[in-house]
Amino acid sequence: MKQFSSLLYKEEDLALCLEEAKKIAASMAHISDLLVTLFASELAVNTMADFERATRKIFPHAKVVGLAAECGFANGKMWSGAENHSDAASAVVTFTFFSSSRVIPLAFDGNSDAASAGRGLIKTIAQEKATAAVGLFLAAQIPGITGLLDILSDTREDIVFFGGLLSEQTDGKRIMIDLSGHRMSRGFLALLFVGEELHAKALPSFGWRPFGPEVQVTRMADERTIIELDEKPASEFFSHYLGIRHGWESLESVETFPMHLRRNGATLARRLTGIETNGCVHISADLQEGERLRIASGDPIAIISEAQRTHAELCDFSPEAVFIVNCMGHYVMLQQNNLYEYAAISRTVPTHGFYSFAEFFRSKGQVMKTNLTMLSVGFREGGPQEPPVYKPVSPQFGDQTSIIAHLVHFVDAMTKEWEAAHSKLVVLAERDALTGLLNRRAMERSFKDILHDALSSGLPLAVMMLDMDDFKGINDTFGHAMGDEALVALADILTSSVRSVDIVCRWGGDEFFVILTRADREAAERVVKRIHESASSLSLLMPDNRKVGLSIGVTLSRPHDTPESVFQRADEALYTSKRTSGKNLVTFR
Repeated sequence: MKQFSSLLYKEEDLALCLEEAKKIAASMAHISDLLVTLFASELAVNTMADFERATRKIFPHAKVVGLAAECGFANGKMWSGAENHSDAASAVVTFTFFSSSRVIPLAFDGNSDAASAGRGLIKTIAQEKATAAVGLFLAAQIPGITGLLDILSDTREDIVFFGGLLSEQTDGKRIMIDLSGHRMSRGFLALLFVGEELHAKALPSFGWRPFGPEVQVTRMADERTIIELDEKPASEFFSHYLGIRHGWESLESVETFPMHLRRNGATLARRLTGIETNGCVHISADLQEGERLRIASGDPIAIISEAQRTHAELCDFSPEAVFIVNCMGHYVMLQQNNLYEYAAISRTVPTHGFYSFAEFFRSKGQVMKTNLTMLSVGFREGGPQEPPVYKPVSPQFGDQTSIIAHLVHFVDAMTKEWEAAHSKLVVLAERDALTGLLNRRAMERSFKDILHDALSSGLPLAVMMLDMDDFKGINDTFGHAMGDEALVALADILTSSVRSVDIVCRWGGDEFFVILTRADREAAERVVKRIHESASSLSLLMPDNRKVGLSIGVTLSRPHDTPESVFQRADEALYTSKRTSGKNLVTFR
């Protein structure tokens, strides 16, 4: 496998790069397929036709693809169609020669809905058993993109997915994708990389630092419209922390302050795209109720450092070619320093890529959309060779960028100090000082969500309320110090008798409350038996070795339960156990 990129500054450069590609082809013992990609800000019909004709004259079986993007890079240099980049190339051509693999380009022009296109694509993937990677290039935003990605997630988990959004808005007059003369202004292009010996690895790089408090998405109007955060109008959060409000003509100034979240083991980001008078906030990609968000800020040093760490890791994969999808937000944040993100990898492995308006990648089987992320994809045919030597490049920042970096570092340090102090306050507010267990207030807050999840999923849930029999007698006879020691010992017994997913709290005095998740009556009975058996050791603490009994009340969740109804049944069951002669009993209700 070999990859060669050539930046185009003038028309004559195309002929020169074709001659260089001929030399590379001649140096290879066998060529199984050739992918030729042209990235440019505009795909003029005549230009693409001439380009394809010239390419096929030398490589008649090449897969020729044209993609329109705002700007990109190859060989460690920029290309751009913008007037303020007059010294940059206007386009780039990349030749990727395969020795034993194939590339299957598939165009979906947007005439059918995204779900139908997705089902057609996974049908082809299923037929091509040796599919190693799939590249997705969307002309612009399309309805149903989340559903499309969910459908694509229903493929072999080892298949690498990567790609990006070429434009943020659909322009019916602008050609965004050209596949062998099939020109599209909407829809998407899929590139299937197929081969038994083909290997691919994709690594995301973010670099934005989260700061400030974490908030929960408590209400959504649709997947891209937030109504409430922490049960308050969503706009209040952004007005308070970023000073933005409805009526701003543009949100570009805060695009580098995305919402940061974790999903499927990966970091995702969402940009603000609009604020309504009713307090609703529009975002760039899907969110789900219950997810937790934080604002993140761009740090030029952190962005470049994380990019270089990611590329050092990718080099351990021994790639023969690297393709990068990088968010326009990186370009805006780094400005003249953007080349430092990929300068070192470009010197190490043939590398090219483009700047996108959204990125697509896979984590733990799920194909997802994100923003402000750089996605680097390495390709290799055959087994790993000696990894290339990766040498990071030290960036030289201007005064303005350095000031931003220092300011973000200061905010990050303050945030960490605030988080440490906040964590201590949370412990004090939510933990019982004597036993270290959750206190009643924290448990009641958690139980509301736990019960809701159990009822929604139809999974069983058991709770128990218990206390020591004649605890007052222990305090009166041996003093409160002995009573405290017995409570701590009982807390340890309860904690060791349940699973890590269960919750034990001190309800108050000598009463304890235990939540057993995914537990039916049989499971609850086993836990009760373990607790009673372990509780026999409490007598060893008593100076007179008196027997210390436990009265326990247990109830199982029922349809239409509320936290109050569960607490009431558990309390009634405990009362029944205590008033029974002999005590040290368990009652189910």
